[in-house]
Amino acid sequence: MQYAAVALCPDGGIVRHQDTQEVANVLVGDFDSMLDAMNQACRDLDCSVMHPVDKGIISKGRGKGGFMLVTTQELDEV
Repeated sequence: MQYAAVALCPDGGIVRHQDTQEVANVLVGDFDSMLDAMNQACRDLDCSVMHPVDKGIISKGRGKGGFMLVTTQELDEV
């Protein structure tokens, strides 16, 4: 399954393009599980996994925002 990382503000809100309101995201790649995708996203984006893992949240550090990992199908719904 294809995964993408949706950019999050330090307050937890979703980062969107100012004019188009498109969700800011980074394609992570194709993985068999969310855990594998999260581990790769953490390496690529210099983040750490937040617990519980099944929520798909990775952090850049306290007060620095982070990313929410979603499938590309879920990305269309965000």
